[in-house]
Amino acid sequence: MASARDLRKKIKSITNTRKITRTMELVATSKAKRAQDRVIATTPYSEKLTDLLRRLAEAGTVEHPLLDKSEASKKTAILIITANRGLCGGYNTNVLTMAEKLRAQILNDGGEVDLHVVGRKGLQRMKFLKLPVVEGHSDFDDRPSFRDAASIAENFIRQFAAGDVSRVVVVSTRFLSAGRQEARTSQVLPIESPDDAGGSAGGEESGRAVDFIFEPTPSKILEELLPLSVKNVFYRLLVEGVASEQIARRVAMKRATDSADEMIQDYTRMYNRSRQAGITQEINEIVSGASALE
Repeated sequence: MASARDLRKKIKSITNTRKITRTMELVATSKAKRAQDRVIATTPYSEKLTDLLRRLAEAGTVEHPLLDKSEASKKTAILIITANRGLCGGYNTNVLTMAEKLRAQILNDGGEVDLHVVGRKGLQRMKFLKLPVVEGHSDFDDRPSFRDAASIAENFIRQFAAGDVSRVVVVSTRFLSAGRQEARTSQVLPIESPDDAGGSAGGEESGRAVDFIFEPTPSKILEELLPLSVKNVFYRLLVEGVASEQIARRVAMKRATDSADEMIQDYTRMYNRSRQAGITQEINEIVSGASALE
């Protein structure tokens, strides 16, 4: 059994570690709340944009380069969204594992892959695997802006429109609810044709035709809205990734804090037993010495 001094050192060390994990848990909780609010704030805009695209599609035939899959290239661009920091459970591992499986599947099918990575953890993983990265981003903070998403989206739109890639897929953690986040793949380009979305909006009955007067023409409006919708998708994926990361970090730090509490209790009991055994031994030695003098 370790000495009482060693046990005191371990208890002090674990206590200091617990203070750190507890602080990180509180910080992650605060950041997660703000990130969730941003995800919720983007929902009405996304829904309205989708509804507007559907209504424009109902006004005529939808034709746009972003809706057609390029046959000139067999290359798939994969964007992997990870975190800049660790200590967030399996957040980074789940995304990277899914991305590596997707890459292997595309290569086995005879296709080509371009890797684009957001986050230092993803860049470190690609460097470890010695996989080339076309473009990496490690300068995004915990509050990515729409401008950040637009810069990424414009690059992909340009490559897709030029026929350099046949599709663009994003591997990220989707925020489904405060208690559920999953690593998923999302195809961004070619985007789904608005007239395939179906459904009705604004209280209109299904199948009921609605006449609108558009100025300028629906095709001109679509030329502006379709690229905007792609940028909005990238922005939402980045925001959902941040929210999922902070929730994963809060859960991981909560578990670490709970484990530290259990270890402190165990070592405290060991220390008390060791201290009691030492006191008992000293009493026995005094009694034995006193008896020897009689």
